[in-house]
Amino acid sequence: MALVAVAAVCVIRNIVHNLPGKRQDEGSFSRTAESMPVPISNAKPASGISPYWQAHHETGNLEEYSWWHIEGFPAGKLTVIPDPTGSGRGSVLRGEIIAANPPGGDSHRLYPALLLPECYRGGYRSTFHVWADFPSSTQRGWFSFATYSNKQDWKDLFGVNLGFEQGEDRLVLFHVPVFSKGTYTRISSIPFPMRQWVKVEVKVDNSGIMLFQDDRLIAEAIKDWGADGVGLCEAHWGLYGQDKNRSGVLLNDDITVSLDTSFDTPPRMERLQTKGKR
Repeated sequence: MALVAVAAVCVIRNIVHNLPGKRQDEGSFSRTAESMPVPISNAKPASGISPYWQAHHETGNLEEYSWWHIEGFPAGKLTVIPDPTGSGRGSVLRGEIIAANPPGGDSHRLYPALLLPECYRGGYRSTFHVWADFPSSTQRGWFSFATYSNKQDWKDLFGVNLGFEQGEDRLVLFHVPVFSKGTYTRISSIPFPMRQWVKVEVKVDNSGIMLFQDDRLIAEAIKDWGADGVGLCEAHWGLYGQDKNRSGVLLNDDITVSLDTSFDTPPRMERLQTKGKR
């Protein structure tokens, strides 16, 4: 892997080429809407919260993140470019799959990552804006728009994925309540639109996870946070998809992480030149 890191806003390490335990069926899920009520009382999206960390991409370069690609194989491209959608968003993150025939079992991993020097413990909210142009559900594998980890080295995480329900593309929660599961309560059955900017937000606390689309609560999930309790150690956004995907473009903008409780450990930058799989 080649790694470029040029920011002073977050800890960046070489991302694991194959995250531990991630399965090739990550886009499939089971749903129990009536059997899994989630006791989260505040269903409002975030407002007026000062973010602990954010990336707006307005610099026009990659300095807000660490970046990597599969060395020796052109799996895809990551760039920061002027908003090509005509929405006036300034600069945005762009990931594009260019590998028509990737190696078997090799996922497209075109994403930036935030890694904290020590894990934060407490609730948090995270928002990001996404624009996607992917093939129809019959031609694609799973795609994950965001991943949030409760432990270091991606050992306990959940994902915001693009799923398919009742003939519609919809956002789904994955790795809940435990790893490799996608069991959640569907609150609102609104579709996820292609080629349109969408605001996505997660609210995370001891009770579980709430997922919002354009400020509307659409899904809830119970998550077992383990002995350490709820928290955030690592997160990534961007284009992350199964190897069977042959094409796709994803744009991200205005990514934020806001913490519910005090956390005095600031993010820091860590430059690594390690190549290959870890």
